[in-house]
Amino acid sequence: MPNETSSNNMPYVTLPVSHQSVNLYYELHGSGHIKVLFIMGLRTEGQAWKYQTDVFREKLNYQCVSYDNRGCGRSSSPFTLEYTTVQMAKDALELIDHLGWSQCHVVGISMGGMIALEFALLAHRRILSLTLMATHAGGLLGQAPWTGIYHIMQSLIIRNDDQLVKNALQMLYGQKTLSDPVKHQFFYDYHHERYKTRVPLALTGIFGHIFAVQRHYISYADLLKIRYSNFPCLVMVGTEDRLVRETNSYMFQRTLGCRLVKLEHAGHDLGGECAEQVNQELLAFFESNNVKDDVEHISTGYTAEVQALELCCQHRTHCFIYNLVGFIKGLFLGLLLYCALTTGLTNNELMGIHLCTRCMVLIGCLNGLHRSIVCVFNAYRARRFVRKNRLILERAVNHGGAETTLPSRFKNGIPKGCGFEFPILSLSFTVCLIGLAWWTRQYD
Repeated sequence: MPNETSSNNMPYVTLPVSHQSVNLYYELHGSGHIKVLFIMGLRTEGQAWKYQTDVFREKLNYQCVSYDNRGCGRSSSPFTLEYTTVQMAKDALELIDHLGWSQCHVVGISMGGMIALEFALLAHRRILSLTLMATHAGGLLGQAPWTGIYHIMQSLIIRNDDQLVKNALQMLYGQKTLSDPVKHQFFYDYHHERYKTRVPLALTGIFGHIFAVQRHYISYADLLKIRYSNFPCLVMVGTEDRLVRETNSYMFQRTLGCRLVKLEHAGHDLGGECAEQVNQELLAFFESNNVKDDVEHISTGYTAEVQALELCCQHRTHCFIYNLVGFIKGLFLGLLLYCALTTGLTNNELMGIHLCTRCMVLIGCLNGLHRSIVCVFNAYRARRFVRKNRLILERAVNHGGAETTLPSRFKNGIPKGCGFEFPILSLSFTVCLIGLAWWTRQYD
């Protein structure tokens, strides 16, 4: 069980050894019976939810919690490989267990939305509603626009606070906000104060968060599980988001069958830039979904279809991205960061970055090999399952928006695009083995 600790009246919860004994910093707001869990995104402290928590703490019926994810802010940054959205969702679950919350509304933005999706799969009975803001499910659509990648890289390289703030404004806000002198100055002052007072990020936390996002993927089968769960979903997106493509939110709307709120001329920081509208939407959404019946997680009419989609290798493109392009991108990013961050550092810091880069390359190689094998195995199981049950996935495809072409014959029995093609396996193995050979040669 988590243990309560405190430092200068700041509440922490120490997670169990299975969670690497992480010290998780959190802040409670209000004391009402309606509970809300706010999950923040990449390399950002939970305090960034202040525009929401300051409002809901004044509502007598509400109690909110915001917290710093592992590797960020006042929470600890363990030297571990367990920086994944799944593990962070488990951290959040431990937190609400510690608080004694049986059910709560879950709100996540950016990487926090990815964590919220994993939370929904881990503990669907604990969720009253799910709100996804400026986030994605991974895969092809989850790749950030080049402008967003540029600003992220700049945020890692720039050392001057004034330049950091200017880069953050370009990355997080729409042009309408930036062209308004009053709003521009307000957000400039806000971020300048944050950079002055923030806790320095540990190197393991920086790399951990980046690779957690890179490895994040929620399959269509899992999205169907969430759709047929007994809690409602809400999606919010800014039309000028430079970090997450707007099309991801349309995919969520179609696949989850939920309402989409488009915030015109808004960037990535929806909670700050459009605070009033976001708070109104959240309050109305929470008020209409305060009671939850304990029903089956998945409608029985779709259990077989979901199982079939789980067994299928979701798309050839998914396999390709995860086993080849994803690995190369991770390797390239690691080398780029290594070259960019080595300027002006001590020998000890250089050794730490060098070791971290090698570890990430090794992880990428092993993950690539593992995913290749799993992909083949799942394709084999899918064919056996569908042939045995002679399933037609019409209902799952039509209702889930899985954009696949159904087979015209039962010979293969699975949707077009869900089969596995052996050239991809060969390419994946080749790239990963070359990477492994490079890694082992470093220690000859």
